[in-house]
Amino acid sequence: MTWVSSAHGLPGVFISFEGGEGVGKTTQIRFMESVLKKAGLDVVRLREPGGTTVGESLRSIVLDAKNDMLDDRAELYIYEAARAQIVAEVIRPALERGAVVLCDRFVDSTVAYQGYGRGLDPAFVRQANEFACQGILPDVTVLLTVDSTAMGLRRATRRLGADRLELAGTEFHQRVNEGFKQIAADHPERIHVVTSTSTKSAAARAVWDVVGGVLRDAFGVEPPTEADYARLDKPRRRPGRGGGSGSRGGRQGGGNRHGVSRDGQRREGGQRRDGGSKGERQGERGSRGDQRNNAGARGRRDSHLRGSHGGAQRSANERSNGQGAAGAEGARS
Repeated sequence: MTWVSSAHGLPGVFISFEGGEGVGKTTQIRFMESVLKKAGLDVVRLREPGGTTVGESLRSIVLDAKNDMLDDRAELYIYEAARAQIVAEVIRPALERGAVVLCDRFVDSTVAYQGYGRGLDPAFVRQANEFACQGILPDVTVLLTVDSTAMGLRRATRRLGADRLELAGTEFHQRVNEGFKQIAADHPERIHVVTSTSTKSAAARAVWDVVGGVLRDAFGVEPPTEADYARLDKPRRRPGRGGGSGSRGGRQGGGNRHGVSRDGQRREGGQRRDGGSKGERQGERGSRGDQRNNAGARGRRDSHLRGSHGGAQRSANERSNGQGAAGAEGARS
């Protein structure tokens, strides 16, 4: 017998990940994606706002710190417009074909950020959500939390600085987190709280305890292995000095949220440059040193310089193109 969701009436499974700033949603979504793909499932990883050409354009507006004059009601409508597009263009078709959709933020973030955080009428926010969702709701929602609002903000902004919503202040984000608690209390059948303050693997085990049942019922998926969990706690290798666009470039290009996603899709506007420029300058100095040490003909030296210049120009163009790409894989509400 084919499994059909009671939440949206389609054969796929829809799992949303919610929480305030710096709670570790991106880490847990990526881990879940890798486990499910290893099991042979069709997995679609998204972020809100984003996930479509229209959604990424709207994301760049709502998260740009320069747009500090944006009215709270306009902010709400931007999120709902992006949501209506991603539901119609990506989420519904994926669920219809029986895929697993993992979304970094969805309707609960709108209630928490625009309702509790901004102070808009929660009932109206819920009505706007219903209109944008077109009958699509998550089968299960994981609400990730940390010990304090300040801790989450430090985690979220320590590498790349703050976007427009992260700049809203501690009191705003405290209201958001209190809102998430109330939302979870109002929907205990769907929303499950997971603390992500300890190790990544401990949080991942707790997440699987929440989502494993629906995945087993729908697709017969087995739990992650001990080796899968162990990989989560291994220290990540840092790029060396002058080591290109590694972590910054990934985060600029593409994750999800009502103000941010961590999924390598965070700074669409290209406000930050990658880490390659220093190494490039070092490489150029080394190239000039080689030229001084060579007693070759002037033609060879000029040819070498032209080649170096062309390589540097290509590298700059590639960095620029990489920063401009939004990437549609992750989803901030």
